[in-house]
Amino acid sequence: MTQHPLTQNPWTIETDPEHGLVPLSHLIHLDRARYAIGAIARMVGNSASEPDATGAPPLDTWTVAALMGGVESLCDHLGSLTDAMLEQARSCAAEDDRGGAAHGAPVSIQ
Repeated sequence: MTQHPLTQNPWTIETDPEHGLVPLSHLIHLDRARYAIGAIARMVGNSASEPDATGAPPLDTWTVAALMGGVESLCDHLGSLTDAMLEQARSCAAEDDRGGAAHGAPVSIQ
């Protein structure tokens, strides 16, 4: 079976730790993007059912295409955030494996 990002287990590669340190700001950006994608999905979904529900015309094709472009851009943003978080978690794990400090604080208080 070929590996695909939607079906593979992310911890099948031993180099990726299951837990790691990541900045909370990245998680906040992920959460905001999730809400934005949800809002766009509701707009497009409501537009698709609008003619049957209220008789109002649906969104025009250009608007739907622009909204879907927005979703694609948000997915790119999510990918960038994920890459940054994975890179930081891996670097922290590598520093821990070497016995080094995970941040600038003295090792004695970490």
